[in-house]
Amino acid sequence: MMIKYPDYNNSILNISNSVLKSFGAEYTHNTLPELDEVLSKNYKNVVLMVFDAMGSFNIKEFLGDDSFLINHKRKDITSVFPATTTAALTTLKSGLMPCEHSWLGWSLHFDEVDNNVNIFVNTDDNYKPVADYNVAEKYISYKSVVDKINEAGTAKAFSVSPFDEYKINTFEELISAVKEICEQDERHYIYAYWPQPDSSMHKEGIHSNEAKEWIERINNEIENLGRQLNDTLIIVTADHGHINGDNKLISDYKDITDTLKWMPSMEARTRDFFVKDGMHEQFKKAFNKHFGKDFILFSKKEVLEKNLFGKGKSHPRFEGFIGDYIAASVTSKALCVNENEYRELKGVHAGLTEEEMTVPLIIIECNKK
Repeated sequence: MMIKYPDYNNSILNISNSVLKSFGAEYTHNTLPELDEVLSKNYKNVVLMVFDAMGSFNIKEFLGDDSFLINHKRKDITSVFPATTTAALTTLKSGLMPCEHSWLGWSLHFDEVDNNVNIFVNTDDNYKPVADYNVAEKYISYKSVVDKINEAGTAKAFSVSPFDEYKINTFEELISAVKEICEQDERHYIYAYWPQPDSSMHKEGIHSNEAKEWIERINNEIENLGRQLNDTLIIVTADHGHINGDNKLISDYKDITDTLKWMPSMEARTRDFFVKDGMHEQFKKAFNKHFGKDFILFSKKEVLEKNLFGKGKSHPRFEGFIGDYIAASVTSKALCVNENEYRELKGVHAGLTEEEMTVPLIIIECNKK
């Protein structure tokens, strides 16, 4: 496996900033020239469609060179660090780097509740509720691209997904919603997200028939949608790619956990470690003994110097979330914190491999008048 770092000048971050720029809304990072060129044609509708884990390597495995999505791929770009849904979707939805929005991974440690919090679902490592309020929304809220465009007043903007304001429950409903909005008179920006093939890959692995069927179905449905829409630009990408994992349970390594203040959080393939005072050398020695060939262990200082999470005006909570060390997987190894993850996650992501980090920039120009 090849190691690949995020390129914050050629990434999903720059998609969102190109969109913001084209709609006259405030943007703070570089844009993508290839996307700026087509956005300058002032399409009535701009649709950003994000398919979870549909990375460049994953679509290449199941789609031929003559397939619709492959034919419309302009180039490969990178995800962000870590290459995971929480960090990447929030970058796509906000136009901010991970260090700026601070939604760094599935699980983050919040001192306010003295616990690790799965920030999308507001539960702890054992999936029990952590508070009677949404912890992440209270402490690391952000303004979305949709809100910025609506405030700019240059278009009506919508966020369509199973989890957003314009809520849908099925893939058919997602496609129908995009079509319905695009057929209205006003100019639109639509962010549309679907959680496949990620869900299938987690459960069945990246080579599964279920994953193949989803990628083929997405290819066919986007081709059909493109034929039906007028004066519309469709941008298709993914939040990250996906690989098959070799899971380990961190509680099996007592010489590591004995040095920690609490169980690590973030992601199974990008873990943050908060180490007890005076035990840093012991931690490093134990971790490298077991996982030195599989993970790169970064000190907090190295994380900040390398701008792994991007650079800019960091969120006030950012440095507190990354702990004393970050370990990023460069092989198939994943470090799980509970039995459920350990047993059930066949497919994984959030590491520093090329397969996880590389996503497509697909551009479809539909019937420009």
